[in-house]
Amino acid sequence: MKEFLSIGEMGSLFGLNIQTLYYYDSIDIFKPRMRDMKNGRRKYEFDQIYELATICYMRKLGYSLEEITKQRSTQHAGSALDSLKQRSEELHRQWMELVSIDEAIQRKLRFIEEEMEDIRTAEITIRHFEDRAYLAIGEEEMIYRQNSFYFYPTIAFYQGEGKYFGAYLYPSGEPLPETIRKDQIRNIPAGDFLCGYHLGSYETVPATIERIRNARPDLEFEDLTINFNILDQFVENQSSNYITHTQIRILKP
Repeated sequence: MKEFLSIGEMGSLFGLNIQTLYYYDSIDIFKPRMRDMKNGRRKYEFDQIYELATICYMRKLGYSLEEITKQRSTQHAGSALDSLKQRSEELHRQWMELVSIDEAIQRKLRFIEEEMEDIRTAEITIRHFEDRAYLAIGEEEMIYRQNSFYFYPTIAFYQGEGKYFGAYLYPSGEPLPETIRKDQIRNIPAGDFLCGYHLGSYETVPATIERIRNARPDLEFEDLTINFNILDQFVENQSSNYITHTQIRILKP
C-alpha cells in the first residue's frame, strides 16, 4: 500500500478531474498533507481517501460545498444521523415534486400528440364533449406565477371583452395528482360545441372566434368561447405556427 498519492492518483480513484481537487484545496475543503518542497506537487496521505470519500458522499446527497464545510466542522455520530434524516426528508420532498411535474408533462405530451393526430385546420365541425376538468388560473396578469400554466395545456376563455385562463387537467376521467386540491378544480360541462382552429398569434384570436360563429348563423351560441392551446410558445418558436382549438358551446333550442 502506497504511503502517499499524487493529485492525479487521488483524482483517478474517485473519477474526479484534478481541477476539482485544485479547487477543493483552494477553498480549504480538502487539502494535501504534504507538498514537495522542490516542485510544489501535492501529496495526499493514503488515509485521506476516507476524507475525500465523505466529501463525495455528501455531494451525491446534494449538499453544497458550503454545507459540507459546515457539516464536517461540527459532525459527530448524532448530528450526522440527524443531518441524514433531514436530507432524506428534503430529497423525498424534491422527488415528489419532480414526479408531480413529470406527470403533468406526460399529460401535456399526450394531449398535444392526440390533438395533432385528428387536426383538420380548415374544418368547422360540431363535436360533443363530456365534462372536462381544469384548474382556474385567472386573468393574464396572474398566469406567469402559476406552475400549472407551465406544465398543463393552457385554456383561454373569452367572454365579451374579458379573458381569463385555466390549465386543462387532461385526460378527463383519470385520477388527478395528489398535489391538486379539490377546491382548485373547475369544470367545463358536457355539451355540443362548434369547433374550429385558430392558426397564428393570439392577438388575432377574436377574429377567428367571429369567423367560426358566423359560419353557422342557424345556431345559437353561448357568449363564452373556449380556446385550447395545442402548439404554443412552449413547443413552437414562431407565433405564426401556433395552433389553438376554438370551441363555442351550442345552446339547445
